[in-house]
Amino acid sequence: MRKPALLAALALLAACNPDDVVHHVGWFATMRHQRSIKPYAMPRLPAPGTIPITGHDPDSLSITEAERLTNPRTRTSESLNRGKWVYETYCLVCHGPAGHGDGPVSVAGGGPFVGVRSLVTDTLSRKPDGYIYGVLVYALPMGRGLMPRYGDKVRGTDRWDVVNYIRSLQEQARTGGKP
Repeated sequence: MRKPALLAALALLAACNPDDVVHHVGWFATMRHQRSIKPYAMPRLPAPGTIPITGHDPDSLSITEAERLTNPRTRTSESLNRGKWVYETYCLVCHGPAGHGDGPVSVAGGGPFVGVRSLVTDTLSRKPDGYIYGVLVYALPMGRGLMPRYGDKVRGTDRWDVVNYIRSLQEQARTGGKP
């Protein structure tokens, strides 16, 4: 008599799913259903009006505000080399090695994305450095709805180094020489 009862108790115990039983207890449930931070997500927004330690970084720029920005970085070989590295890391996949909009993910390069802009056109060459900076940092408000925002990826002086490198690509396209 005792053996069948023991077997029945073991069968019932084996049939219980601990997740179903344990998580009905309040303090176990909070461990299972907790707020988590996803990778690459900002856990909290910075307080309004705060300034990052690297300098002023407004939430967004209008086209006229961006065009008034002046490039604080001179076009030295150090700036161009750093700009080239950042360009090859973030920009080359869409805009291509020479900035013609023929990167591997663009339609011109065999990829799925249409409308990738060439960076070496005469129209963009006439734009001020601040415009290119604004598109890099705040793509959507600058009127280019196809390009994602890179302001959270490219930081500090690297932004202006990319602008300098794009200017060297434009010069190379215009003269047919090296940047």
